Amino acid sequence: MTPSPRILLLLLASFAALLFLPLFGAETVYLNDLRDPQSLSYRILFELRAPRLILLFLVGGSLAMLGGTYQVLFHNPLAEPYVLGVSSAVTLGAVLSELVFHVNPHSLAGMVFPISGALLATGLLLFISFSKFGREPERVVLFGMGLNFLLSSMLFLLLSYYSQQMGGAGAMRWLFGQIPWMTLTEVRTVFLIVIPFVGGVLLLSRQLDALALGDTVARTLGISPVTSRNAILVTTSLFIAVLVSITGSIGFLGLVVPHACRLMFRPASTRLLLAFSFLLGAVFLAIADVSSRTLLPPFEFPIGILTTLIGAPPFLYLLWKR
Repeated sequence: MTPSPRILLLLLASFAALLFLPLFGAETVYLNDLRDPQSLSYRILFELRAPRLILLFLVGGSLAMLGGTYQVLFHNPLAEPYVLGVSSAVTLGAVLSELVFHVNPHSLAGMVFPISGALLATGLLLFISFSKFGREPERVVLFGMGLNFLLSSMLFLLLSYYSQQMGGAGAMRWLFGQIPWMTLTEVRTVFLIVIPFVGGVLLLSRQLDALALGDTVARTLGISPVTSRNAILVTTSLFIAVLVSITGSIGFLGLVVPHACRLMFRPASTRLLLAFSFLLGAVFLAIADVSSRTLLPPFEFPIGILTTLIGAPPFLYLLWKR
């Protein structure tokens, strides 16, 4: 089957983003200098911007794919990666390590707090999902939202206290998203962690297709609704914990990109929806990051604010045209 022009355009946009976006930033990259590994342009491009772009593609694609997963799983068009409260638990752990214990959240010691928060939130979700209460997907969503509100309140309370002691302002970036500068070795480590999760979610897409038809139909297809939901919840919750511990909470992307893919590409299966969402989310976050760094250099806007400002107008236009 010949790919539609829109799919080819998405593939072309992904390739163009990888090729050209690293050239943009507060510092100018001179193409003639790239032949010299000791030049400033070479170091900026290959030691800073190229690893950052790979990280952006991994995070943006993953968040968009998770958004599509939750929308199918919970039959809720407003579901997004942060709906279950796991991200708030990770963010709270990261802020605690940074403000209270003065440990870098990206260090090995600092990761103990975000991971502990993720495991606690995931454990609560598993406890709910295995109970009679959790047999109704909408109740799991409501529990997650309640947990999210509770942890967010604790987080804002902590930030409001420490901001008066000149410590909370920097931690605010966890609420609006931050893309850390990483070396190629560090990005390679992130890649080796993220890709198995991406593959795991794609492998679960068949169960998502069955669950989208209802629990009764899923059983006739030989799929246990409760077991499948729990497997998806565990995989996605741990996946979100990894992403948030690296970048903080980047809103809007996981909510909007899957909808945009449905409107533009009309995928015939959940697997195609997730694949398209990954590509579009990757390109979208990369463009938002370049915008955040080039609008008023050297100031860098929070990435989550830019994803909303850039993504909302075209999304509203697509809905209007539909």
